[in-house]
Amino acid sequence: MCDVCVAYQGSPGTVIEAFVLKAFPECTTVPLQRSEAALEYLAQCEHSISGLSVSKKNVDHGVVGAEIISKQNLRDSGVICSARAAELYGLNILECNFQDESPNVTRYLVLAKTANLPKEHDQYKTSVVFGLEEGPGALCKALGSFWKRGINLTKIESRPNRGKPMRIRGTEKLFNYIFYVDFEASMTDVRAQNALKGLEEVASFLRVLGCYPCSTTTI
Repeated sequence: MCDVCVAYQGSPGTVIEAFVLKAFPECTTVPLQRSEAALEYLAQCEHSISGLSVSKKNVDHGVVGAEIISKQNLRDSGVICSARAAELYGLNILECNFQDESPNVTRYLVLAKTANLPKEHDQYKTSVVFGLEEGPGALCKALGSFWKRGINLTKIESRPNRGKPMRIRGTEKLFNYIFYVDFEASMTDVRAQNALKGLEEVASFLRVLGCYPCSTTTI
């Protein structure tokens, strides 16, 4: 253990503290203040929980549930929390990686009322989400709009459309997916503007989630 202390927002045993310990394993963690923001553990483990005959109760944080179970000695209760929280309150870990999808990654977004337009030579990324009508080459046509303009994609993810997971075309049952794409260009770049115009021609919907500076930090 080194003499350096790293402050974090939240309570001991939260995922935030776990992130700090992973990045700075030799340092002492110091809680800056208690965070009341829930991480929607129940939603992230919805399908895993549905197979169990248990009642659900929402708490402010997983570590809060761990503290309650430990202090009240609730032998018939369990909590979805971090391994660090279980360690702090002396709980047995029954199962790891309980989430519905693995890996389960929490992304944090910074929102602003007004657009922060990048300068001409700044390196920026843009995140978009869009839907496609399933058909031969639909995704190829969508991504080809970026390829034609020489725009590099850094991430593409697909998720089932929970609001409308399936549609029927004739005798066929087709799944509906939405796609999340990050690409290296800003919304002030004419190439990006033209690429999104081309994408709109094949997408059932398109939304720009944000435009932000590229990170120079290697994780």
